[in-house]
Amino acid sequence: MKLKEESFIREGKGRLKVVIESEGEKLETTVKGSLKSVEEIAEMLGVEARDGRIETVVDGVKVRAERGRLEMEFENGDRLRIKRA
Repeated sequence: MKLKEESFIREGKGRLKVVIESEGEKLETTVKGSLKSVEEIAEMLGVEARDGRIETVVDGVKVRAERGRLEMEFENGDRLRIKRA
């Protein structure tokens, strides 16, 4: 798996569970890798992490992150969740 620099996931050891919910359907899978740190994600989004957490809205996308977990909810209601498996 080749990941771009903008990805929230870094290559390496570990497994992540990825859940995508769209229009009432749910897709679940696992991938090899690990989430970037909360601080790295905050820097990518141009926001500040507080107490090791992010809770913000960026370009209409609600973003919640803490160590080992990232959740994004888009304006159209679609959701993306990534967490350690």
